[in-house]
Amino acid sequence: MPATVVLGAQWGDEGKGKLVDRIAEQATWVVRFQGGNNAGHTVVLGEQVLKFHLLPSGITRKECNLILGDGMVVDPWVLDKELNGWKASTDEDPRGERLFISERAHIILPYHCILDGQDKKIGTTGRGIGPTYADKINRIGLRFGDLSEVDGDSNWMETTTARMNASLEAAGCKDRIEQSKLAEDIAWIHATYAQSIANTGLMLDNALKLGEHVILEGAQGCLLDIDQGTFPYVTSSVTSRGNAGHGAGIHPGHVNEVIGITKAYITRVGHGAMPTELEDEVGDHLGTVGHEFGTTTGRKRRCGWFDAVVMRHAHRVNGFTGL
Repeated sequence: MPATVVLGAQWGDEGKGKLVDRIAEQATWVVRFQGGNNAGHTVVLGEQVLKFHLLPSGITRKECNLILGDGMVVDPWVLDKELNGWKASTDEDPRGERLFISERAHIILPYHCILDGQDKKIGTTGRGIGPTYADKINRIGLRFGDLSEVDGDSNWMETTTARMNASLEAAGCKDRIEQSKLAEDIAWIHATYAQSIANTGLMLDNALKLGEHVILEGAQGCLLDIDQGTFPYVTSSVTSRGNAGHGAGIHPGHVNEVIGITKAYITRVGHGAMPTELEDEVGDHLGTVGHEFGTTTGRKRRCGWFDAVVMRHAHRVNGFTGL
């Protein structure tokens, strides 16, 4: 069975997780392929409300396997918190059983969050996403598949700590990374996730060959795409269809359905252009009745009328087969 891609057609917060949770009933795999904990969705279990930023929306379907794909950047402490919350609610720890982390996914370290906190222009979530992607592009990032090689390597710890502190100093930041703390962090990450790290692209390819249904779950939205969005007020990854297969480790020929998610109006968090924004009581009303506060940051979302120009752009970039 071919893969289905679910994408945001606006500036994120369109409700992608709700649809993925619904169609995951017929899926065997749900895959995040880009971004990190700058995304967010809410899961309600009875009277308990759980907010997830990394775990795919298919987490509530026990028969569904979950993948954090090649194109992601993952904060291991945030993921551990989400997993502990899930276990407290369901008594299930899916690590290594049905949750797998790509060996190619990059790791967000405290250094990246400190550096991201220096941003005063873009209005990022401050979660270390951009600096981690920057290290990836500069080919100096740390992947989950590298943990077994660097854990306990004092030379790597020394050179990495020196590089990080030089970057922090250049950014005008007074915080510094201690080598002993970095070594401790790497050892914890390795021990915590060793059983979950896998060649997830190969797993998905085999699943598709066996006729299993795969959902590729996008984060953010088309207008936050690093290439196709309202640059520079964008996220640090490609959020669109072209990266869905690539960020998951499978070829685009597997995809035959691309569902774009849109609201009847439009919202945006952070800085940047928003032509139909309503800076009046109507906009305030939309935000109030729509409970428009970000799952990740808690920031109030800017609200405006539905923007058909934005939708036309999103469709041109993604070729939606359904909305």
